[in-house]
Amino acid sequence: MFGLALLFVSDVVLPRVVTDPRLLRGLQAAKGTIEILLTAALVYGLVASAQRELQVKEQALDEAPVGVTLADPHREDQPLVYLNEGFERITGYTASECYGRNCRFLQGEHTDPEPVARLREGIDAGEPVSVELRNYRADGTPFWNRVTVTPIRDDEGKVQALLGIQRDVTERREREQRLSVLNRVLRHNLRNRLNVVLAHTTRLERPDTDREAEARAIRDATEELLRFTERIQEFDAAIVGEENTTRPVDVVGLLSETAESLRAEHPTTDVTVRGADVARVDAHVTLDAAVRELLGLVGGADGARCTVDVTVLDVSVVVEVRDHSGRLHTADLRVATHDAETSLEHLQGIELWLVRWAVEKSGGEFAVDPDADPAVVRLRLPRADDTDTDPRDSGTDGEQADTSTDTDPAADR
Repeated sequence: MFGLALLFVSDVVLPRVVTDPRLLRGLQAAKGTIEILLTAALVYGLVASAQRELQVKEQALDEAPVGVTLADPHREDQPLVYLNEGFERITGYTASECYGRNCRFLQGEHTDPEPVARLREGIDAGEPVSVELRNYRADGTPFWNRVTVTPIRDDEGKVQALLGIQRDVTERREREQRLSVLNRVLRHNLRNRLNVVLAHTTRLERPDTDREAEARAIRDATEELLRFTERIQEFDAAIVGEENTTRPVDVVGLLSETAESLRAEHPTTDVTVRGADVARVDAHVTLDAAVRELLGLVGGADGARCTVDVTVLDVSVVVEVRDHSGRLHTADLRVATHDAETSLEHLQGIELWLVRWAVEKSGGEFAVDPDADPAVVRLRLPRADDTDTDPRDSGTDGEQADTSTDTDPAADR
């Protein structure tokens, strides 16, 4: 409106009021300058307003508690072209490390290929798809990632970008896993022991019962129940998830002390700790008990034999426990790597679960190789900053490699 008013004044009013041609031209030139300045101010205002709006949106994306990414579906391997600060916080990778790469670099040694395949199928079909899969942060720490990929289409329906949303659902997955285990403990283990106590108590009521034998049986079942509940109490912090602090621990010293205790209790047991002389790790408060549980499960009997190898790598310490006596059952080892127990697949005890929870609370990773001979339980723990090790025992010289975050180049995201 203001521009139209200026135009009307300069082209209609001034020629009738101002008779001096030179003065008229000067006034009309001034009008042109004013129009240019006003147009520039208007454009600047619009740009500044758009920039403020864009900054607000970018700030909202960066402060969102989820990772947000955009991938280009038209470029080879669908690389990332945008990511927010939430993605950096969740994964530990910086933007410069991510741009131009397919998001599969988050995969690692124990990423299940099945959800990866479902994610790829949805992307290829141009449909929204959500999966939960194990990913790895920049420091090698595993976490559960709920990934949702949605195609962004233009007005003609062509896919212009792939919008990815990443949510760290590790705590929820771990909580569900623990609830399934504790549900089995309450339904199966405790109930069975209580039934034993009840049966022996009933027999005690008969006049011809060997009361001493029945009393011993009741005492044994009760002591087993007490030991079981003590284990649960000892790992309460890991089960409930209230305590997440870690502190440096020399895992070699911890293993050696536990092995010595086992040899004192079972003189014919053979528990050997090999490898690094010192290996300090960031350990959750439950790791000490977890190590005792694991070595006790494998070597806590007369005649049992196990070897423990400790290897120090760049950012982690790997502890491999080999069971030479067959005390670890293949079925139990496989179940301990699942996300939850079922009525058909569950452990007889709870020791392996307690070990896994303690390791994961420490920011590490629990893995098994049940088909190896002998069977292997592998604990990968984050190396403490003040680790003091013998270089001869380290895997950083090229002879050994940390494969916790190695990915299959042929694998999809």
